[in-house]
Amino acid sequence: MKFSDKGTNRKLILWDLDGTLVDSRKDLVQATNVAVTSLGYLPVQDDHFAKMVGNGVRYLVNQALPANVSESEREKAIRIFLDYYRDHIADWTHFFPGIPEILENIPGTHVVVSNKREDLCRELIRRLGAERFFQDIVGGDTFSERKPHPMPVLEMLKKFGAAGNAAILIGDSIVDMESGRRAGVLTVGVQWGFGDPVENPEFSPDRIFPSVTGLDSFLRAWTEAPSAETGLIQGIRRG
Repeated sequence: MKFSDKGTNRKLILWDLDGTLVDSRKDLVQATNVAVTSLGYLPVQDDHFAKMVGNGVRYLVNQALPANVSESEREKAIRIFLDYYRDHIADWTHFFPGIPEILENIPGTHVVVSNKREDLCRELIRRLGAERFFQDIVGGDTFSERKPHPMPVLEMLKKFGAAGNAAILIGDSIVDMESGRRAGVLTVGVQWGFGDPVENPEFSPDRIFPSVTGLDSFLRAWTEAPSAETGLIQGIRRG
């Protein structure tokens, strides 16, 4: 898949996918419940779902199953999930309001860094008609390590020739914040998603935004500032 060339001299903006760029809750819950109920187990309650997302499909399905389920049964549930989810990946999933405008108007090299499988990330972005926004898409199986390990972030810094002070990781969970902080990039936690970006004080985000509007304003200032300047980024590296 080819992505639009936005130039390699622009700042690197790394985005988590589920809960940050897109609201995928309904489709993920539905696929999870199809998998577990088809094997005779109870469906996932929606209020428990937020604690299950962020570490990939295997973790999500395993969290939905009782502790005493056999390994073969777990593998069967994962296959059912994947078969269903591939066909229904964008039935309900949509960008959070205001996100497409950021992707369209904020200059920079936009990259998806998710723990969802890369093929599923790419299929979702394709189904949403958003390929033009991103110069790359990284999934949980792209490298040998996934978030919260810093590897995916470090690999994107290397690929696009970006320094740590010219890169930012935006996400809704502590998994994202830990990955970004360990990689030495600016971290931004958003509070409209599934997770809690301030869950672990050790990896507290540099900035937190409860709304897309606030993030938009911040990114406009950050992308326009020279990389060496930190005056516009007030209150960073807390904790």
